[in-house]
Formats: sequence, C-alpha cells, structure tokens
Amino acid sequence: MNGTSTYNRSPVQRKQMHYSPNLLSTVNNAIDNRLVAVIEYDSKDKGVSTREIEPMALVYKDRRRNLVAWCKLRNDYRSFRLDRLNMIKVRHEEFVRREDFRIEDYQDAGSGSYGEKFEEED
Repeated sequence: MNGTSTYNRSPVQRKQMHYSPNLLSTVNNAIDNRLVAVIEYDSKDKGVSTREIEPMALVYKDRRRNLVAWCKLRNDYRSFRLDRLNMIKVRHEEFVRREDFRIEDYQDAGSGSYGEKFEEED
C-alpha cells in the first residue's frame, strides 16, 4: 500500500483496550514502505504528545502490541503501545532503515519482553 494513510481513534475506542484493523494497516504501511509518520501518543504518565517517528517493527510486550520506532524527539528508539495511539499519519517522506536496529534486541521470544537498552514511552 503506497501513499499517505491516516488513522484517528474515536472516543469510543479510547475507552477500550482494543485498536482498529485500520490502525494495523496504517502502521504496516509505514513500516513496509519506510515512511516517516507523525503520531499522537497518550502516555499514562506524561499525557498526550506528538512525535515524528521512523516506524521499525510491531512487537509484543506484556501481551500488548507495541510499535518500535526511532523517535526524532528523543533521538532514540522507543516503544509505543498501539492502544495508546490517538492518531497516526503517514507522510510521503521515506527514511533509510537504521543499521543498528535489530528486532531481537527489543523482544524476547519466550516472554515478549525487550532488552535492557530499550525504553517504553508510558
């Protein structure tokens, strides 16, 4: 799927712990095509923030699906829980996949936990 795609969560979805298949499609589009995305993320500790990211992969942590991405604001990899994404907008701007990214560093096949160097955006 090429082109710009956008996902906005409705207020009803916000109260549920689920996310739309449209969200997965939009995220996968950004990952597969290496497209920069802008997200609005609702952190339980820090509130709502807008981030420009380079999406790398979808992984599981504590039975929840997370988007691993290079966060331009933090200049580091971050994990964003999908059920806390309020919005994602994929840009037509491509990025070069970072050579230091290895999905094995961010998920544990047995428990779904990440390596020590990884920080989650709560």
